[in-house]
Amino acid sequence: MKKNNILTVFRVFVALVAWFLIYKCYGLFIDPLLEGYVSDSIRAILSRMVIPYTLGFGTAYLIVRGMPKGNDSGKLRLNVTPILFIKAFLIQMGLSMPVIMIGNMILKILERPLGGMSREEIFGEHAIFYIVLLLVFNPIMEEVLFRKLALDRLLVLGEVPAIFISAAFFGLPHAYSQGVPQMFGTFVLGLVWAYVRINTGKIWPSMILHMLFNLYGAYFTLFMAGSNITACILAGLNMLILPIPAVILFILTMSHPSTSSSNNSEVTLKSL
Repeated sequence: MKKNNILTVFRVFVALVAWFLIYKCYGLFIDPLLEGYVSDSIRAILSRMVIPYTLGFGTAYLIVRGMPKGNDSGKLRLNVTPILFIKAFLIQMGLSMPVIMIGNMILKILERPLGGMSREEIFGEHAIFYIVLLLVFNPIMEEVLFRKLALDRLLVLGEVPAIFISAAFFGLPHAYSQGVPQMFGTFVLGLVWAYVRINTGKIWPSMILHMLFNLYGAYFTLFMAGSNITACILAGLNMLILPIPAVILFILTMSHPSTSSSNNSEVTLKSL
């Protein structure tokens, strides 16, 4: 890898590390000081929404500010249609969920604690907060951070390296917050969302796909895990049923890239 490319990757990495450290340091050192003085709801909003995407995001932006942004000199290869969302959803769920479930099985065998949020947390007294966080706020802000701020700068390396590196950067924080299985699962998701982001020239489709994953991966999964019977159905769905169409669609997508319509023009990935 050329020296300039190494510096590009390093600078983007430092920006994301700064964002993550601000987010986590606030939660570890500042948030506990507010206990008893500020309501739990306000504390959660500050630590999960406000601080990461004001101080954290602002610091990350200042670090990458002025870096050259990559662009796709060819034509858009994917039209944003309902079929695109169906295909992308099947691919992301069919490839990520088995990875997460196998990782969780290994942790259970090793008697290690599982990561992620619990059923009681998602459906408990702060249920409305988590609906906003997981289905609206995170899908928007995480996509802007990883598939806009970071990916645009990494595109100077080329499309394939940018997709893989940005996906790796997206997966790493989840190892801390949700566990190693989630890290590998979110790496897969990062591949899909970066691919869609680049090949549509738009960021909002990846936001929708992100929201759909959270809806399925958090709410549907935890709801189904409420009893042994539904948990078995869920395991069969994620381990046997979804992976089959996912692999088929993935192979077809890689073998026969979608062509753009005649009205598509050259795109520069510098705008949302």
